Amino acid sequence: MKYIKRNSFVPAVAGALVLSLAGVDAGEHTAKIGKFEQLIKLKAVALPSGGSAISIDPEVWKTSKIEKFVSHGASVKRGEKLIWVDTKALDEKIEELVKNREKQKLALKKAELDFLSFKATTEESIEKAKLEYRRFQEDYEYYKVVTRPQMLSDIEYKVKRAKDYLSYTQEELDQLLKMYEEDGLTEETEEIIIKRSKNSLAASKRSFAKTERTAKFNLKVATPRADQDWLQKSVTKKRAYEMAMKTLPLELELKELDFAKLKEADLKSEKKLADLKSDRKLLDLTSPVDGVVYFGEFKDGRWVSEVAKKAIRVGGALPVERTLMTVVPSDSKLQFNAFLSEGQKLLFKTEQEGNLRLQHNLWKSIPVNAELVSSHPNFSHQWLVSFTPKAGSVADFAMVGSKAHVTIVAGSYDDVLSVPVSAVTSNPDGSFTVKVKMAEGEPKVTVVELGRHSGDRVEVLKGLENGQVILTP
Repeated sequence: MKYIKRNSFVPAVAGALVLSLAGVDAGEHTAKIGKFEQLIKLKAVALPSGGSAISIDPEVWKTSKIEKFVSHGASVKRGEKLIWVDTKALDEKIEELVKNREKQKLALKKAELDFLSFKATTEESIEKAKLEYRRFQEDYEYYKVVTRPQMLSDIEYKVKRAKDYLSYTQEELDQLLKMYEEDGLTEETEEIIIKRSKNSLAASKRSFAKTERTAKFNLKVATPRADQDWLQKSVTKKRAYEMAMKTLPLELELKELDFAKLKEADLKSEKKLADLKSDRKLLDLTSPVDGVVYFGEFKDGRWVSEVAKKAIRVGGALPVERTLMTVVPSDSKLQFNAFLSEGQKLLFKTEQEGNLRLQHNLWKSIPVNAELVSSHPNFSHQWLVSFTPKAGSVADFAMVGSKAHVTIVAGSYDDVLSVPVSAVTSNPDGSFTVKVKMAEGEPKVTVVELGRHSGDRVEVLKGLENGQVILTP
């Protein structure tokens, strides 16, 4: 539970600034020099100088029903219960989250292991893709630099070898025929040798023809096809490699984001549980001090209680982010507080003395010291001022909420000529005039110079003499 302690006061209705002179006869007034006082009259209320505000500001659990509460004005001890709240639903929610947290922790641990495994596998796949592509590039380069030229050279060599073998076979046959022809005789053995040589020549011719056909096929068909296959494979391998370099890190990043979301969800769940437990503690609304309970709060010189009185009821929702009660310590000092209007503020000095009369006993005057509390006006353009008795304690003759009338003599001057405000006319040219009654004839309009003002009286500096009679409405 969050307790807020602050000095607070009840607003007082600012009294009018008045003059302590006798009333004025209707119709005419005799201007006389006399005592001129500027008085500040206020209505004040007694309030404690401080208190512990009871309010809650839960993070999660915003709805709780009030079961019972201590009454306004009750005396309480520190730690004593102030408001009883139905916490069954909150307690069940906390219990449910506590059970779920174990399952979430295990799920997060498994997700972490899965992510680490996926990360290792992805890194291995990236290295494997790099290795395979690098090896393919090496193989392709070897094909272009070594294998293909060697293959073409082998084809050429095979054709040449077949051609040479055919030539050798033909030469051998020609030599045999020439040799046997010179002998003039052809024996049976020689005929067999010649036949065999002719068959060998025929075979060489077929072999040469076949080798030549194969060489042409390899040169015009097989080799271009191999070049095309290697080129196509190069394009495919490169695309696969580039895709792997893009997709594998991307898949790893997505996996990492998924894992990060799980961790974030886990943290949120943990925070929610912690917030609910903290909110549960807030609902143990107890008094932080020994004192008296007042519904509402003392704020900015006012006792704000209407909202609290309506909101605090059995079966109603417990208000949040709002002061419900204020526990005023038993030893808290009381002071009377009121508000000054702008005109009164201009007359008020930093520290002044005054007289206070309680509303329930107007016949007893209590000397008080006045102290300006606020250095700037509130939204109603008023300044807070507090009053304390010169001797004794306010508690000796008043209690919280006691009302009083306060009078402050802001200024007292002798030998001042003053007239009723109602007798003065303000003119468009900025001058002021009064009507002086003459012995005979019409009254004389006389220009006057004015000074200090107090209530229904104003000081006349020039233009009017003591004893002159002026007309009033």
